[in-house]
Amino acid sequence: MRGKTTLENVVSKVEKMSVNYHDETIPVADMEFEGIDWMLIGNNIFEVLPSAQRLFANRLRVPYSYLYRCPEHLQAQNLNYWLKQQQKERETFFCRFDGHSLRAVFTDRYTALDHAEILERMQEYGFSQDIEVHYSLDENLLVLKVPDFTRTFGFNDDKIVPGVSIANSEVGILAFSIEAYFYRLVCSNGLVSKIAIASRFKHISTKAMEEFPHILQQVIYESDRSRRRFEISTQSRVDDPLATIGSFNRQFQITKKEAETIERAWQFEQGQTMFHVINAYTRAAQDPSLSGEEAYKLERVAGQILSLVRS
Repeated sequence: MRGKTTLENVVSKVEKMSVNYHDETIPVADMEFEGIDWMLIGNNIFEVLPSAQRLFANRLRVPYSYLYRCPEHLQAQNLNYWLKQQQKERETFFCRFDGHSLRAVFTDRYTALDHAEILERMQEYGFSQDIEVHYSLDENLLVLKVPDFTRTFGFNDDKIVPGVSIANSEVGILAFSIEAYFYRLVCSNGLVSKIAIASRFKHISTKAMEEFPHILQQVIYESDRSRRRFEISTQSRVDDPLATIGSFNRQFQITKKEAETIERAWQFEQGQTMFHVINAYTRAAQDPSLSGEEAYKLERVAGQILSLVRS
């Protein structure tokens, strides 16, 4: 799900999505794979969702691409062998469930930071339930971007609205992050820019919630700095924009699918400046063929490119 709505509606969507969520600490000895898609936990069988499959593959050091191609009996043989090896290192896993589906598996160091907790913290800090938010929500992550229209700035025919971007994954896709957001009114493009201080928090402590107000203040500071970079980007000539995009694609490890999306977006953003290059990435992020994770990646890449503009 992606779109524009109110904070209140996002809270409601998260509540509905998580109605069957629950967590348990499971003895490793009680777990047995029947294949990559199913496993026994005690006497009950659970579907292993793709997010949990990848976490298991990483934890057990078995390439996911290899497992996915194996017949079911070889998947089970590989996974169960390495699962037994894990018993030598730890007694339990922290597991996250959606009903009878296993959605994530972590070590005991993991500290759960759920979407609902973050949304509650936002409201405590003063975000109104009826404010406009731009969101992306699926089983893997939540990206919530809040534009602040009172701080809109512009140059030439463009208007840009600064704001804050908050992203979180409950299943290990990415760390919790608070970053600056810039919303281009003329075409609804969005850009996410990392702030100067550490803004990404692994799920191993409550530090993120403790520093929430301070980080939001830093986001405002970063927005003011990036305003000058935007203006300079409109004046920074690029002789061969497509070659420049190709170079950035290699630098930021853009996949073939993402690169094709950027190329399509470029048809709408053609121009001879860094501003046009940046907006090829932000427009590409709107493509409905991309997952929420892929779209967020392209918005962050756009922010990284903006940070390279000399202010």
